[in-house]
Amino acid sequence: MDHFLPQLSFAFDILITGLLAATIFFAVKLSRHLDSFRSNRANMESLIRELSNQITRAQEGISVLDELSSNRGDELRRSITKAQALSDELQLMTESANSLAERLENMAVRNRAIIDEMDDKALGLVYPGAKQSFSQPVAPLTAVKTPKYEETLTKAKAEKVAEAFFAIRDPDFETEEDDTDNFESDDGFLSQAERDLAEALKRRTPQGKNKT
Repeated sequence: MDHFLPQLSFAFDILITGLLAATIFFAVKLSRHLDSFRSNRANMESLIRELSNQITRAQEGISVLDELSSNRGDELRRSITKAQALSDELQLMTESANSLAERLENMAVRNRAIIDEMDDKALGLVYPGAKQSFSQPVAPLTAVKTPKYEETLTKAKAEKVAEAFFAIRDPDFETEEDDTDNFESDDGFLSQAERDLAEALKRRTPQGKNKT
């Protein structure tokens, strides 16, 4: 037993020496790191200071962004409200325009019916019995060309002169006969108004001759 004690003591000494060597090694390494940290402390402080400034700027930017988003949100809501009001007004104007267009269309149809009725009445006054004699619809009165009284009278005079070209002429008798016969010939007049005018002139002619 006593023989193994010195060897065991030597082994413990070697173990303690190894542990001390490891401790010294890590202590030296830690000292170097501490020296490096001390040398970079200024850079670390500036980095921390810059990071703090960036955080402050970020907070300010977030505040400004929040305020802008709030203002833009209010403007957007006002724009949406205004657009909705304009849309309602536009819809009301569209409905009013549709109603007005429908009323104008109905008025146009009624006016057209009134014009057709007036044309039919005027045509009935100028040509009595025209509705009963024609089965097809009659064109408007503006499209009907009525022969003038002067043209009909000139045609009647020309026919009268052609018939009596070879007859013995008495100027006084021919004048009276022409004045009377021109108004007695109703075949050349194509309308009732012309016939009425001819009858009135025929009645006035004898009165004028009696006065002379």
